[in-house]
Amino acid sequence: MTNTSENQPVADPDEPFLTLDLTKMALDSANVGIWILDAVSRKFLPSNRSKILFGFLPEEQVSFDDALLKVAGKNRRRVLAAVEKAIKSRGNLYVECPLNMLTEKKHRWLSIIGGFSTSDLNNNYFSGIVVDITEQKQNDLRRSRFIGIVSHELKTPLTTLKAYVQMLNNWAKKQKDNFSIGALSKVEKQVRKMLNMINSLLNLSGAEAGKIHLTKQTFSLNELLNEVMEETLFITASHQISMTPCETILINADRDKIEQVLVNLLSNAAKYSDAGTSIEIACALDDHEIKVSIRDQGLGISPQNIEKLFLPHYRVESKETEKIDGFGIGLYLCSEIINQHNGRIWVDSEIGKGSTFNFSLPV
Repeated sequence: MTNTSENQPVADPDEPFLTLDLTKMALDSANVGIWILDAVSRKFLPSNRSKILFGFLPEEQVSFDDALLKVAGKNRRRVLAAVEKAIKSRGNLYVECPLNMLTEKKHRWLSIIGGFSTSDLNNNYFSGIVVDITEQKQNDLRRSRFIGIVSHELKTPLTTLKAYVQMLNNWAKKQKDNFSIGALSKVEKQVRKMLNMINSLLNLSGAEAGKIHLTKQTFSLNELLNEVMEETLFITASHQISMTPCETILINADRDKIEQVLVNLLSNAAKYSDAGTSIEIACALDDHEIKVSIRDQGLGISPQNIEKLFLPHYRVESKETEKIDGFGIGLYLCSEIINQHNGRIWVDSEIGKGSTFNFSLPV
């Protein structure tokens, strides 16, 4: 009788440890750190590489609060909010942040990704990786400076062109020249679109450099909503846009920046929904904040795309969206503007059933 066990491969007892060592070597060579956070006790277990990336020595004991204190300025609150949200919703974490490094002249930028390894509600181990993206961020800033310079140079002649087109349009109306009125209206519409694109690029340059400046004033939100709705209807006549009546609301904010947010959200609602469908605007006021919602009947957004929707240069890639123009900067700018106002911005969506983009501002 043949002993088949002699033909069986013998398991190597060191194989699991060898695999772990190889994985660690691969991650270290890629300058990637690993971390684990207990969602209940908040005990933080970073790898040596994670400690180094956060500016600590490998032998130091590092708590979650210690790591958070390394995050620069106002970004600290944003990172903490992202972690808390991911833990509470048992979703994924994706956040980029600069660190205060005393030994370095420039900020070090980290990308932090994490989530729960299983869907088991008893699993409290929230884990992930941290990557140094400083070089990528510096390239982004150089690109933003270039975009800012070029955009600024383009804006001056376009503003002059817009003024001349408006003058010619007024003259054509006095002459009752319907052909010229129609043609000049179309030219003015395209000039306005180009100016909006240039303003977005200029604001992107400022946002990525951390230089969005607010000029706050007290104004009627209702009036602004009506103005933006009428402007959008003029540019995009293919959709039915309506607004739910709400009480008169006065807010103290940067009117131009809030207008930019509204224009962007409304134009997106039109771009990503079929012609003839409706877009609804609503606003509500409570004791602590004012909330604005824009609902469309468009394509909808999947949960994995929602998490990255407000990141710079991110666009949802699909067969339906590949022919839709865009730079992937509009929602990022909206997010930065609302965050600068100490507000919140989020989206509720379901594939095939449309999306509702919401933002709130403190009263």
